[in-house]
Amino acid sequence: MGVVFVGVNVPWDKEQLAKMFVAVYKVPYPVGRDASGAVAGLYKVEATPTTFFIGKDGKVLERVEGEMEAPDVTKHVEALLK
Repeated sequence: MGVVFVGVNVPWDKEQLAKMFVAVYKVPYPVGRDASGAVAGLYKVEATPTTFFIGKDGKVLERVEGEMEAPDVTKHVEALLK
């Protein structure tokens, strides 16, 4: 299995705006809603966006708060795959 991307819309971000973002920017990966805040709480998300790089074993390898451009994501993924 290669790299998998998943988006999570946190409770404090408006659901309708998140849906519009996904549509306008043609987000190519699944995005789910964390209506209860359980996922945000589990991963201690305090700011959005927050990106997590999670290994095959389920452990968080890296966490980045703030916006990331495609080259930034590529750099992080490549470094972690070494």
